[in-house]
Amino acid sequence: MVRNMSVRDPYEVLGISPNATDDEVKAAYREMARKYHPDNYADNPLSELAQEKMQEINQAYDAIVAQRRAGHSAGGQTGAGA
Repeated sequence: MVRNMSVRDPYEVLGISPNATDDEVKAAYREMARKYHPDNYADNPLSELAQEKMQEINQAYDAIVAQRRAGHSAGGQTGAGA
């Protein structure tokens, strides 16, 4: 019953391309967070599922940000500086 959320591609979770800019990553995260935030599902049978989805979204965003920070020194494309 417990899902291993670290297996899924973080870009797939947020519905974006690995070539997405930093602004596109943030926008996708914010959109997903608004949609699945557990507060939107208070007193709803789907509240537990929303919590799981929100955790997955947060983990995906954190993974992308960490990956891009590490890539800065390697010359990775991040779309930053606009």
